[in-house]
Amino acid sequence: MDGPTPRGNDGAGNAQMRLYEAILQSSPDLMYVFDRQHRFIYANQALLTMWGMEAEQAMGKTCLELGYAPWHAAMHDEEIERVVATRAPIRGDVPFHHATLGTRVYDYIFVPVLGPDGEVEAIAGTTRDVTDRKRQEEALRHSEERFRAMVTASSDLIYRITPDWREVEVVGGRAVSKLPRGQPIDWSTEHIHPEDRPAVLDAIQRARATTESYQAQHRVRIDGEQWNWISSHAVPVQDAEGQVLEWFGAATDITERVHHEQHLHLLINELNHRVKNTLAIVQSMVLQTLRTCPDAGRAAELIEARLQALAGTHDMLTRSMWTGATVDEIVRMAMGHCLEVDPDRFDVQGPQVTLEPKRAVALAMALHELCTNALKYGSLSVPGGSVRMHWTRKDGENARLVIDWEETGGPPVEGQPERRGFGTRLLQRGLKHDLGGDVSLEFAPAGARCHIETPLPAQVS
Repeated sequence: MDGPTPRGNDGAGNAQMRLYEAILQSSPDLMYVFDRQHRFIYANQALLTMWGMEAEQAMGKTCLELGYAPWHAAMHDEEIERVVATRAPIRGDVPFHHATLGTRVYDYIFVPVLGPDGEVEAIAGTTRDVTDRKRQEEALRHSEERFRAMVTASSDLIYRITPDWREVEVVGGRAVSKLPRGQPIDWSTEHIHPEDRPAVLDAIQRARATTESYQAQHRVRIDGEQWNWISSHAVPVQDAEGQVLEWFGAATDITERVHHEQHLHLLINELNHRVKNTLAIVQSMVLQTLRTCPDAGRAAELIEARLQALAGTHDMLTRSMWTGATVDEIVRMAMGHCLEVDPDRFDVQGPQVTLEPKRAVALAMALHELCTNALKYGSLSVPGGSVRMHWTRKDGENARLVIDWEETGGPPVEGQPERRGFGTRLLQRGLKHDLGGDVSLEFAPAGARCHIETPLPAQVS
């Protein structure tokens, strides 16, 4: 300690007082003492600077007399009395206006100063400016709240995983489901679908070896026996030396998307199959029409009408997403060009029966040929002719659809036609094959008759 060496007890006491004073005056903290009447009897330079006063102006005055807000002064008065009564320190924080720095936030503590008799003779206080710390804490709190809100709002499952990838901790996310949150969970490939484990292990090993992000899509069993598809992405959290402290990631449930993609794949395959079948039908239609119709103009007219019928059938099935069509819908579409002539010449009726796409197309093309033949040669080619078409459903162990087409009032039919055209071939061979049932075509003297029977699946109504 610099300066002359103190002599005797007084010298030592004075030196100690100077030491204390030096410490108190050099401290950036506010240091002070209240007497039992709540008056300041000591204030260090930091406190005087905050007030913007000299010691002579402040000493012997209370908080209220020094310009503290009434609520602020009353709060300290009550705290001083509590320290005196309990002989225990008391702590708090409060905003206060600094003479040059503006409003600041201060953390303070009042402690009792005990006299020789053990009674409280004064109250000492220390106050520290914690404005910057409070702002940092507030910023951190807001940041944590924003992060928590983002995690909670996310559809992902947010997780942390240990550097060795043995334990995972679920942080949050709406996809948490029944997983325990905020505690480590033993993690192993047993949770991953056996077929996906090699790819997942390879992705983990590659990420750990390179400390690059981990990415994988695989099936995982989260609850019970159900396998869910997830897309997982994790990044390493490293210290200043590059050591991986943990991995932080998100996993998105993509089960619906995967199922949708699988469904689209099936639809594409089905579409390819249907396109090939349609092209085969068109090819057969064109070849058979040209083979049986030497008149090029007439052949072109027939081909166009048949293609329109086929396109109309596809439009009808497209509206139902190719799930099928009712017989009534098929009849109205396929026979539309006949019904336009005179609807009163038709007796068409039957129950609600649905056919799958293949049978719907076959029946629509057959009815188109029957109608076209009736218009050209049969009952609809003369006034007064009519067509009766009824269908019924026979339920039971072997459910069947039965369709009867009968023409009356047309030109007399004299025996079977000498030549079979495309329509006849379609009815007698193609329809029987596509419907998987029985088809009979008879050219009776009163008019053409066609009897069709096809089995119905049990689930078709």
